[in-house]
Amino acid sequence: MSEPRTPAVADNAGAHLCAACPHPSYEHDPLGLRFCAATTASALPRSCICR
Repeated sequence: MSEPRTPAVADNAGAHLCAACPHPSYEHDPLGLRFCAATTASALPRSCICR
């Protein structure tokens, strides 16, 4: 099974920010990736669990 991917948005510095939370995608652990992917896919208004 492949890991879920969260759509990323490039910021001015070139880092890829998560579309669901204010953290760079590379800082997400597997649970954070899955949570943010589900948040984005379902357009849910919920808090971040990435950190």
